Amino acid sequence: MLNKYVIGIDVGGTHTRIGQISASGDVLKNQMLRTADYGNATAFLEHLIGVINSMISDDMSGFLGIGMGAPSVNEQNQTITYAANLNWDGSLDIIKALSETFSVPVKLTNDANLLVLAHQYFDDALLSDFFVVTLGTGVGAGICCNGSLLKGKEGFAGELGHVIVKDSGRSCSCGRKGCLETYVSATGMIRTVTSLIAEFNSYKGSLLELPMSHLNAKMITELALSGDEIAKRALILTGEMLGKALANMVALFNPQHIYLAGGLTHADQLLLAPTRQLFYLHLLNVYPDQITIEKSKFDDHEGAILGASVLIWQLNET
Repeated sequence: MLNKYVIGIDVGGTHTRIGQISASGDVLKNQMLRTADYGNATAFLEHLIGVINSMISDDMSGFLGIGMGAPSVNEQNQTITYAANLNWDGSLDIIKALSETFSVPVKLTNDANLLVLAHQYFDDALLSDFFVVTLGTGVGAGICCNGSLLKGKEGFAGELGHVIVKDSGRSCSCGRKGCLETYVSATGMIRTVTSLIAEFNSYKGSLLELPMSHLNAKMITELALSGDEIAKRALILTGEMLGKALANMVALFNPQHIYLAGGLTHADQLLLAPTRQLFYLHLLNVYPDQITIEKSKFDDHEGAILGASVLIWQLNET
């Protein structure tokens, strides 16, 4: 499809990424918005439409459609519904708004599915059974079973971040307590650091000099790499909790492979080593120990928008 392209969008709790994607998976243009800067869905949508207009203005004829991933997508209704990590009330019918504005097909899916679609469409491995766990502001899982993306009745399959892992645990933005993402996510790791600082009165490291309101996962990773004991411990605890959760996921879905993606994976072995150790320790013995856990080949910036574009490329194959 010469000169044809799709707009792929990944709406995240912190950032929204928009890309112009070719059929071969090249990102021709890209831009990022800070989702958190918009106090309501209307303001966000107006700015998003402006960005899309700027991307398609020089080649309207090649524009095939818009694929989008977002948290808490109801696949049946094609709406974003009470997303825990977005400060938007109720449901947003973003499909109607974008399709009426641009007169092209618009497809929406849960954001955790995007990297599954990217691996299915643009990866040479061609695995039939795998899942991708995204570790960012929140935690999600996209699941491929027997070569097909598992969505569930309304499309909410794979809400791994909201599996309860600790009774009466940390409060979650979804309104419950003890959800996995309150421990295994960027925000969860910051909460772990805060708890560790309070626990170890003898700590004299660099974290004491940083205002907690400005702390992020990247800073924690950098401090851990430089030898900070609390930062290293926070990554170990995060990895151990993740490893147990992945062992439970295997018991449900029996995958060949597990991919990890998102900002937390930049910690590399500081996170991956404890994750793998606890994973194999808790893995049910009927499953082979050859199940591989590794970082996704698709980086944070491009993987999700590539996956979003697949929603439209698949329409053009039928």
